[in-house]
Amino acid sequence: MATRDDVARLAGVSSSTVSYAISGRRRISDATRERVLAAVRELDYTPNAFARGLAGARKGILALNYPLRDGWSPMEVRYIETATAAAHALGFHLLLWPNAANDLTTLTELIAQQLVDGVVAMEVEWDDPRIKLFEELDVRFVLLGRTSDPSGLAYVDTDFRATARTALEYLVDRGHRDILFVGEARFDEGHGPMVRTLAELEESARRFGVTLRIFNGPRSYRTGQDAFRSLGPASTTTAVVSFNERATIGLIHAAHLAGCHIPDQLSVLSIGMGEDAADLDPPVTTLTPPVAELTEAAIGLLVADVEGHPVGRAEVLLDAKLVERDSVRTIV
Repeated sequence: MATRDDVARLAGVSSSTVSYAISGRRRISDATRERVLAAVRELDYTPNAFARGLAGARKGILALNYPLRDGWSPMEVRYIETATAAAHALGFHLLLWPNAANDLTTLTELIAQQLVDGVVAMEVEWDDPRIKLFEELDVRFVLLGRTSDPSGLAYVDTDFRATARTALEYLVDRGHRDILFVGEARFDEGHGPMVRTLAELEESARRFGVTLRIFNGPRSYRTGQDAFRSLGPASTTTAVVSFNERATIGLIHAAHLAGCHIPDQLSVLSIGMGEDAADLDPPVTTLTPPVAELTEAAIGLLVADVEGHPVGRAEVLLDAKLVERDSVRTIV
């Protein structure tokens, strides 16, 4: 039985061009289309029935590649929901590809199905292996995040350096001089947001002349509990900046059990938590990425590229939103 690759070799085109010639989802020249269709007839090639059915969608299908680690937080679910809504608003369906960023075999197999017109890649690593794969396989893609050097790439991201700077300035302005940062252990693996946040916190701490302690661990309640216990009874730390949603909850719980009142004895500011931070006791002050704006911008850039009219500005940085609640006190 002939395959799409067989058709591509006979027609002298790429496998993706064969898919587009059959589905009509991308404009190609009449001569190329005729060459592909002639090869289809000669080889008696029959496209996958599921793919043919999906090709009948009003416009097409996009994929959201969101590496699954240890489950999704409410904020991450929000990204998926808003990306789906943004795609639908532009007439596209959205598939979720939750394979790990370094699982290139599975990602290659998914791409080979030729079901999607483009990919939004999330949880972008400092040196992300997916980018080279997308480029080699001629896949249209937009990053929701950034690599260490994103020049020449289409991306949308939260400005995490500015976010970290705002967090530290906010606490310093309120008299805090000894601050604990609770992050995720994966910053060592090159997770872009964590790397940028920690780098800026360290620079800002030196600039302001304050003490910055660092505690990293898995994305878990236990990490927050351990972070609180690491302070000890004689600790001079008065504030915590947490970029680890589950750890934030664990830290607050540990503080309650130890009789440590928040914010009177310890202030807490979260980077990354969403509206659910308002339901904690006390409600936690947050710097929250603008999820809807991020996903709408990323989907918009990808759709523009898919439809053959990419926008001129393909690098978008957005600021996190500061929401003040009841978890930070001012030291007089």
